[in-house]
Amino acid sequence: MAVRMKLAALGHTMERGKVVEWYVNEGGEVVEGAPLFAVETDKAVVDVEAPAGGVLLRIDAPVDREYPVGATLAWIGDAGEILPDQVDETVAVPEAVSGEQRVTPVARRLAERHGVDADRLQGTGPGGRVTKEDVRRAIDAGTAPTLEESTADASGTDAETSDKPTPRGDVAGEPPHDVIPLKGIRRVTAERLSAHWTDAPQVTEGVDIDMTEVRTFRTANRDEWRSRFGVMPALNDIVLKAVAIALESHPALNSALIDGAIHRYREINLGVAVDVEDGLVVPVLRNVGQLDLGGVASGVADLTARAKTGKLTLEDIEGATFTVSNLSALGVDWFTPVLNPPQCALLGVGRMRRTPAAVGREVQIRDIATFVLTFDHRALDGAPAGRFLARLKRLLEAPDPAIFP
Repeated sequence: MAVRMKLAALGHTMERGKVVEWYVNEGGEVVEGAPLFAVETDKAVVDVEAPAGGVLLRIDAPVDREYPVGATLAWIGDAGEILPDQVDETVAVPEAVSGEQRVTPVARRLAERHGVDADRLQGTGPGGRVTKEDVRRAIDAGTAPTLEESTADASGTDAETSDKPTPRGDVAGEPPHDVIPLKGIRRVTAERLSAHWTDAPQVTEGVDIDMTEVRTFRTANRDEWRSRFGVMPALNDIVLKAVAIALESHPALNSALIDGAIHRYREINLGVAVDVEDGLVVPVLRNVGQLDLGGVASGVADLTARAKTGKLTLEDIEGATFTVSNLSALGVDWFTPVLNPPQCALLGVGRMRRTPAAVGREVQIRDIATFVLTFDHRALDGAPAGRFLARLKRLLEAPDPAIFP
């Protein structure tokens, strides 16, 4: 009997998804457990595996359309099976396929990593779309057009050496500004955060933490950690471990508000915000309370590398119980983070600043960083949030080797 494949909810916040690429054409062989199609959710483009093997009898979900969770996407079974009539279950009119959309998101990321101009490739996907297989074939065959070859404009003038670029708005009928549609991950993220901002009373508390001692602690243990872990934990890795320790003492913050009930988690799974080309993604470092510093450092390095190369899996981006967003590398002193629903709390970390500070009866130059906590006031009050920050401050201002093994 044919298997009807429906769009599954890939997380608490997902209400719909956009199919961006099918990896098997109708009539092709499907291998159970192998990637069958890619769907764009509110967090990332995710490969979805085939639930059964057989023949892809029919695709009911063309690419570039959005479908509600539960919609029928395809049928898998034996050749010649009779299927029910197809029902169009889209909830959004498909956008006109532009030059940009002619290349699937997965294919474009692969092409950019290899310096290939995907727009100049011949596509073999539905409607002539360029798929990641098209890009790989061109790279393997050595026929892939490079981005450097595309710098000349239509008149043959090199874009980098032309005397003067034409200002936007000088062309007749063209507006004096660029219009960038809010779509894809950026649009869905905007919708979800806007809705959550309206529903959740978000409160923010902040504290300055003296990071001088933890920097000294890291330097003093540098050689031992490299020898023991095979990796040098960054300051952010120490912060993540300290957050996990503080959450163990204050579990009310390690929770989510789902369907009117507070879900307080026993395991501490930290979402680690990573800035990538398509927007912000938040891969999850799991069970941080049971990891040593080496485990935290290795885990974060792996997640960050795969986030930047588009290789995160669905498991990598689901299940966070608390999120840490560190903007210190961007030179940000402090910021007010927005909750990542359905989590009840999120911590924002600013850069360290060389600042005069009172130490006892003396004034010294210290490394100060501002930590800002945003929480859902429906699930938490200000006092437990403040106690969590106080615990985190003590952990980082007086690091104990017994606590950071």
